[in-house]
Amino acid sequence: MKTKIIYLAIFFIFSSNIYGYEKRESPIQWHPNDSISKFLIPKNNYDVSKFGHGKYRIDNSEISRGHFNNIYIIFKSNDRLEYAPEKGVDISTFELLGDNYNWRSYGVVIEGRNVIRKELMLPNVLLREEGSKSNYIWIRMDSFKGEYNDVLTTVAEQIILDSLPKK
Repeated sequence: MKTKIIYLAIFFIFSSNIYGYEKRESPIQWHPNDSISKFLIPKNNYDVSKFGHGKYRIDNSEISRGHFNNIYIIFKSNDRLEYAPEKGVDISTFELLGDNYNWRSYGVVIEGRNVIRKELMLPNVLLREEGSKSNYIWIRMDSFKGEYNDVLTTVAEQIILDSLPKK
């Protein structure tokens, strides 16, 4: 019971900094092949790094640990959108431009550690450079706790929503 209260307190602290959070422009911006929109992130505790063509990592200074508890946003040029088959997958949805996309969450071993992977694949609906082959967006988090993925999911969804073309 005490552990559950601590997790709820951590979730409340992190989520109160996210819902309705103040945003700032990331010092690293999207490559024009990926999006020509501004790359906005939460003002406090978050930073962005780029680790290859079309690959971005968003870290939260309070919970990120190496490769874990981060958001990875990867633009892909595949001609179709497919998840690798996994067992014991939990599904949640993200509505974007009137369509529903499925977040998948499941246990996996990475670098010898049991983590919870949460991932979403969706078509790249962001404005981008003409002739771009960044057709899909793969968002992934590998976290030690589901509560961390809950917080990071909210941030990832908001980053995508903030990058949509303005009407």
